[in-house]
Amino acid sequence: MPTDTVAKVGRALMTLTTLTYGLIPPLADISPTHLFHPDWPPHARMHATWLMAVNTSLSVLSLTLLWRAKDPALGTKAAGLLGTLVYAGFFLSAGTAPLYGGALSDEGGVPSLGAGLDANLVVFSITSVLHLTGWALASRGSST
Repeated sequence: MPTDTVAKVGRALMTLTTLTYGLIPPLADISPTHLFHPDWPPHARMHATWLMAVNTSLSVLSLTLLWRAKDPALGTKAAGLLGTLVYAGFFLSAGTAPLYGGALSDEGGVPSLGAGLDANLVVFSITSVLHLTGWALASRGSST
């Protein structure tokens, strides 16, 4: 496969995963089960809004770097790193949830996928692998 095609495939995968962390959480979380949950303290709502705004802003920046950077190799590295940090933040919060009384989902929220599989964990695991794969392909293609 030609190098420029490899880079485009990698950037397309990164675009998909960037849109996932930039759009899916606000679509799911600006709802009665999260942001408008009646039992959430006002300060927790502010933090949820802040997190969604930061992640969505990072996704816009990443997409701009990925497709508009004057130096494609540098844009790819920056977009790859930003996305990896967002996904790592999710896994850090999921892995440490027992320490602060957190949970991957609530009753009435995102349903499990059966066999006890949490949908958030499955989706973000798949998109993390796709993100890293896309980054590797885009980096290989943009380094020439």
